Amino acid sequence: MVFRLPVVELTDEAGRVDEQDIENHPDLRDPDWQRHAVKEAWVDYRRDRRRAKLGKRLAITAVVAVVLAGAGVAFYYWGKTHAETAADATSGGGTSTTTAPSVIPEFARVDLSHPFDKTPAQNWREGIEGVTFPAAVKVGGFSEKQVATALDQVKQAIVLTSLDADVLQGHRPDKFLALLAPDIRDQVRTDADRYLTYLTIDPPLLPVPARMSGAVTMTPRGQQELVLHVDYVTAYAFDPGSRTITSPGDMEPFIRVQADFVAERGEKYLYLEDRGGYNSNIACEASKRNLIAPSFTEPDFAGPSQAQEPGQYDPTKPLPTEGNCR
Repeated sequence: MVFRLPVVELTDEAGRVDEQDIENHPDLRDPDWQRHAVKEAWVDYRRDRRRAKLGKRLAITAVVAVVLAGAGVAFYYWGKTHAETAADATSGGGTSTTTAPSVIPEFARVDLSHPFDKTPAQNWREGIEGVTFPAAVKVGGFSEKQVATALDQVKQAIVLTSLDADVLQGHRPDKFLALLAPDIRDQVRTDADRYLTYLTIDPPLLPVPARMSGAVTMTPRGQQELVLHVDYVTAYAFDPGSRTITSPGDMEPFIRVQADFVAERGEKYLYLEDRGGYNSNIACEASKRNLIAPSFTEPDFAGPSQAQEPGQYDPTKPLPTEGNCR
């Protein structure tokens, strides 16, 4: 990869060219820009490493060279993103009114107070409010009241699966199991980490609610059963601490869940028939233990470079079949 520094003319107030070295320009000496230049260099370094599969043998001197060579380019992008961030700040904060991207950008400034900005979750609602439920009406052999009860149970199941701290960080499935029929609890308990979202305890989450997007649909199966299909995505924001991150994707796993719950007339419990899903922007080593961790915990990960599929972030799209973890 070849970088060319742009030609920069430094002029005094009278418009005459100043012969001072470019490195003495006050903008280039700005510590915020210097930190950004390093992050920009790491973006190029990580992209090249993934695509070319160079592995760990790439010398750190290559990173330094990219920092120096890409200084002019990084300076331009720093100014551009700095202006964008300032514009966002003047809009009043909170959920953005701008159109969210369909995928996570490979590089973007991250505001830890609004970590989902510039991601597909930018305009999603917080927590269970992001999941759409149908109206409770008579369906098949189920009365309106019975449908309302089943929908409430499914809502509790989603909260316990993807939002409850005892499950996410305590890894305790008991409250979720209590919603299920007694004859399937032992089976689900055995594979609880397949049915529930277990996050790593360290690093911690940022003190912001998770964002969700998805829907629940219901279909009668005969007169005695009601199938409630859930399909939703949850985005979590982890605290990077002092680690260098170059994109929201480094710190924000997106977890898509598909499941079929079945309510039976006269029964007060749910049956869980099927569950599938797709995890994006995760640490692969943690996933082998069925734990969700942000990708920044594995900085040397050099998995295959693949295009981001819409189904990773959009529950109305088909579920992806391939991931970066092998």
